[in-house]
Amino acid sequence: MPPGLRQSLYIKDDDFMQSYMYGNFITLTNISDSDINKITRYKIEPLHVSLHSFDKEIRNLIFGNEKNARGLKNLKILDDNRIKMNIQIVLCPSVNDGNDLENTLDILINNYQAVRSTAIVPVGITKFCKKSLLKPFNKKSASEVINFINRYKKLNAKNKNASKIYLSDEFYLIAEKELPPVKYYGRLYQVKNGIGKAADFLEQFSRASIKYLEKKEQYRFERENILIVTSEYGKGIIAQALKLPGGFINKHAAEKINGSLPKKKIDVLAVKNMFLGGNVKVTGLLTGSDIIKQLEKINMDIYDRILAPECIFNPDGLTIDNYSRDTIIKYGGGRISVIAEDGKSLARNLA
Repeated sequence: MPPGLRQSLYIKDDDFMQSYMYGNFITLTNISDSDINKITRYKIEPLHVSLHSFDKEIRNLIFGNEKNARGLKNLKILDDNRIKMNIQIVLCPSVNDGNDLENTLDILINNYQAVRSTAIVPVGITKFCKKSLLKPFNKKSASEVINFINRYKKLNAKNKNASKIYLSDEFYLIAEKELPPVKYYGRLYQVKNGIGKAADFLEQFSRASIKYLEKKEQYRFERENILIVTSEYGKGIIAQALKLPGGFINKHAAEKINGSLPKKKIDVLAVKNMFLGGNVKVTGLLTGSDIIKQLEKINMDIYDRILAPECIFNPDGLTIDNYSRDTIIKYGGGRISVIAEDGKSLARNLA
């Protein structure tokens, strides 16, 4: 993280109540015996746990200390007490991938029964990262991970726990491969972690927009120019959505409204994350400064409405660089609307 931001962004906490209530990932390395007893006694679940590896040396490298062994001990205690958990493995090329990833998954699927899902996400590296060991995934390496997981799940098809292993959407976007269907992700236990989020978005959007088009007399179909503000990853997903049945710009949509498409022009602005840099391309980490700087480069006057994603704000209505929701809305001179980052909300706001 860059310097000068609010202090809460620099805290690496292991608050199990935050994990339970909000889905924050914890390492279990700083949780006391008293906390473990409380969790097991009152069945505080599900918890969201960052694991990364079972290998001692690799864990020492990732965590930067040898105290992390306590995390594995606590993980086993929670599993023995059947505390439901969602596991996250942040995958770092040449660190905990390859044989180590296979070993980690083997231990999980064969020895842990309370794990509801195991998510593998690519390491995010900002321009402020000083760890030269870390490097981002590229198209080739992301494709290799996808192929490995597909083979691994096929080889372990008889083990029901293997079916609970999922890759984050980022791997498919980086590899430029088609996303699995939403049903592949089961109950979407880690959708907020980007596991099946894109597939869920696309399905929501298609269903909702078809419904709105079928009831077109209830909605605004006047001529409108709309701009959707999103991230570099988000642009590809929204582009796919607009081509789906009911996506407002395709033949199927035209047939749904008696051959006449709504008179709308929809543009998508992919805001590049200059603030954090590196390979940070997800929507939730967009900053107010980047959004405003990149809106300044276009003619906003040609748009009747500009849609911005709600997920860029924390519960206090602030972006990570402390731009308030009101500041961004006022910047657009009444054109900017903040909407939830889901397919149904987008469809409703385009209808």
